[in-house]
Amino acid sequence: MWPGVLLLLVLLAVLLHPSRCTQPKVNFREKEKQVLDNILGPGRYDARIRPSGENGTDGPAVVRVNIFVRSISKIDDVTMEYSVQLTFREQWLDERLRFNDFGGKLKYLTLTEASRVWMPDLFFSNEKEGHFHNIIMPNVYIRIFPHGSVLYSIRISLTLSCPMNLKLYPLDRQTCSLRMASYGWTTDDLVFLWKEGDPVQVVKNLHLPRFTLEKFLTDYCNSKTNTGEYSCLKVDLLFKREFSYYLIQIYIPCCMLVIVSWVSFWLDQSAVPARVSLGVTTLLTMATQTSGINASLPPVSYTKAIDVWTGVCLTFVFGALLEFALVNYASRSDMHSDNIKKQFPQNEMEHSSSIDPSSELLEPDGSANFAMQQQTHGSNPSMTQHHSLPRTYQQDHHHQQQHHHHHQLHRHQRYHPNRSPSPTFSLLNDEDCVAGRCSPMKTTRHHSHRSSARSSPSRWPSPASSASPLDTPLRAATPSPIAVPISSTTSLPMSATISSKTRYWLRKLLLCGYPDDARGSARIDYIARYAFPFMFILFNVLYWCIYTGHEGDNVGIEK
Repeated sequence: MWPGVLLLLVLLAVLLHPSRCTQPKVNFREKEKQVLDNILGPGRYDARIRPSGENGTDGPAVVRVNIFVRSISKIDDVTMEYSVQLTFREQWLDERLRFNDFGGKLKYLTLTEASRVWMPDLFFSNEKEGHFHNIIMPNVYIRIFPHGSVLYSIRISLTLSCPMNLKLYPLDRQTCSLRMASYGWTTDDLVFLWKEGDPVQVVKNLHLPRFTLEKFLTDYCNSKTNTGEYSCLKVDLLFKREFSYYLIQIYIPCCMLVIVSWVSFWLDQSAVPARVSLGVTTLLTMATQTSGINASLPPVSYTKAIDVWTGVCLTFVFGALLEFALVNYASRSDMHSDNIKKQFPQNEMEHSSSIDPSSELLEPDGSANFAMQQQTHGSNPSMTQHHSLPRTYQQDHHHQQQHHHHHQLHRHQRYHPNRSPSPTFSLLNDEDCVAGRCSPMKTTRHHSHRSSARSSPSRWPSPASSASPLDTPLRAATPSPIAVPISSTTSLPMSATISSKTRYWLRKLLLCGYPDDARGSARIDYIARYAFPFMFILFNVLYWCIYTGHEGDNVGIEK
């Protein structure tokens, strides 16, 4: 009996061993293949037909989009474009692709051939060129989820157009857009929507050489054409230009060139080579820098902020060169005036020494003066002899006297064009003498001036050098003029004194106290030393106030 019981226990142990109760392991990769064959097999799925709307309706298919910006390589101001590399993702619902997930064991199916399922006909409307990435394998995948949702992801590089408004360059902000739209499906069949929650993502620590990405905005840009309305998405990337680069490369060098051009104001006027070479060198350097700046910018029809800056700086440098031309001209004018002043006293002395002053005492008619002298001094044989001269001689002497008077008046107007003739010149003329006789008052004044002139021994020759023997008794008989004293203590009115002081201090204030004895050319240099820096500082204040105040107003957003 006991052997039978033991045998029965052994049989039960063999039958109840765990190895005989374990089921074979399921290969889910095989299941995945079977699922793909079931949902995408021939006659089961047509990729040419778009999926139905949400909840199985006949409405448009809804595609939700989100992008991940990996890098922005460049923003070109000349061609007005920028390059970006991004991961583009689309997600939509296709109920024809539902499958069993085997209790959560099969999370999703993966495809590498996008042509096997229906794809939205999205394109980038502002794209200039682009390409896919195929290293090492094509950077694209499609995931199908159990409830029929499809996720399409691809990495692409694009060069996109970015219209810019450069009026505030380089103090500007630019907005570059990325536009995505349906090419053939209208809004009745296909609608693009931004994915809820972070539709646009940007890689951390994104650095650009000349710009800073301030922010990005998502929006919709549906467009209507004669074939219908098309769904469109756009994202605006707001860039701020880095000003530090332009401050170091453009603004500071321009300021230095302008300041260097002012060095010529402190150089001597006679240093013509130094001042000319300095002005021409700074002018050419400024022009070269302006050309280099314009070469890196598009030829636009409006004036940019950098154009205003370089244009004004170039004007200041050119003005410094013109200032030297004006100084040189004024210096030569001063030298010419000095030469005339040196020659004028010498010429007058030579001319005065050749004229006998006693001949000027004769009256035009040759008789009235002698009668007055006879009444004053009595009879004199010499005077009687001179009075008895023929009438022809007296007339000839009168013509010589008029010729001398006109010659003196002409010389006075030549060397003193801005001064009126002195009383000496205005007394002996044809209009002052009527009927051959001169007014006694004018004659007395004339004699007074001539006598004062004769009192100087260096102006008139000695009596012994007179040309005519008749002149000696005539000079002896001439009465000495009566001097009219002029008080030197006559005080000016109080208003005139105050006005003079006001003009003096106003002149000191406005012209920074340049010396009163400075020549015309020196005054030009002196004024330029203060006028040029003052105007340049004033320009800087206006420039920075205007353009920094409108920095955020003129953002080049493409509408």
